[in-house]
Amino acid sequence: MDPLRILKALSNPHRLDIILWLKHPEKEFGVQVHTKTLIDFPNSVSVKSIQKRCGVSQSSISTFMSILENAKLVESRKIDQYTYFRRNEEVIREFGEWYNKEVSIQSDGIDKLLKTVNLEDTSYPTLEETSAPGEQLAAELHTKGPHHEEKGK
Repeated sequence: MDPLRILKALSNPHRLDIILWLKHPEKEFGVQVHTKTLIDFPNSVSVKSIQKRCGVSQSSISTFMSILENAKLVESRKIDQYTYFRRNEEVIREFGEWYNKEVSIQSDGIDKLLKTVNLEDTSYPTLEETSAPGEQLAAELHTKGPHHEEKGK
């Protein structure tokens, strides 16, 4: 698995859509014509169906699918004169695990993050020091709400 290649492949909105659509192929594309695909290559979709859903040219869809296949996000199989694609769930799962471990903030742990923040630091400017009178009124309305009346009025 090559995370950089995968990230580049998913950086294009059409390619990302294709991967998302292929997660639920029957819902997104309907049942495919060749019965061989149901038996030999389940959850696959013809390149023609993908092109139709994407609304791009044949050459563009070929480029998109080639990039996704080079990133190992999809697998292909030729059945008769048609090419079918499906998601490579193993690589997608492996990438997800890598992302959660290496990139996601959740992997750092909240305790580790809290150690980097000084909650008792009072050096930050207060609302009164940084805002104009109109902004102070807006902040008061936001925090007190428009329906709260001050006592003594």
